[in-house]
Amino acid sequence: MLKLLLAVVAAIAAVMIAGVYFNFNPAIPIFIILGLGLYGVRRIGGPALPADAPFVGGGAYGIYMRARDYAPNQNDSCGGADPRQGDGFR
Repeated sequence: MLKLLLAVVAAIAAVMIAGVYFNFNPAIPIFIILGLGLYGVRRIGGPALPADAPFVGGGAYGIYMRARDYAPNQNDSCGGADPRQGDGFR
């Protein structure tokens, strides 16, 4: 992974220097190098996630979050004995 990062950084630096030397805009070659770097990271698998990662993957790409991840604890009160008091929301 680190070798790929160093290769991408070196290639971008070389394209930027060549752009100054040969008088061309290096934007498109830089995007191509970044795309190849992302493809390389995707191909080698990237860093492994821990087994207890807090998201659940589904059948499609993306991160799926559960509502209970953001729900307040049931034992917390909102500032008083009545849970409807103190938070300003009714």
